[in-house]
Amino acid sequence: MRKYYLEDGGTIQAESPCRFVTELRLSSRFDSECSDEEYMKNFAERYKVYCSKNIRFDTPENFVAGLIESGYITNSD
Repeated sequence: MRKYYLEDGGTIQAESPCRFVTELRLSSRFDSECSDEEYMKNFAERYKVYCSKNIRFDTPENFVAGLIESGYITNSD
């Protein structure tokens, strides 16, 4: 189980990138009712508009890696 720290001060504990995406989606004010795949795509589009950073959303692993790379999340590793 990893603990991820969000840029906004929140935290998410998840055993896999797939579970992280689900938890992030469920806690979101945006798109919480869509699929994880739709959520990743929508999140990446919003992040590009507001932060001018590209996040890959083809897999949960790439999505989480992109969020770490961009500084949106850090983990307890």
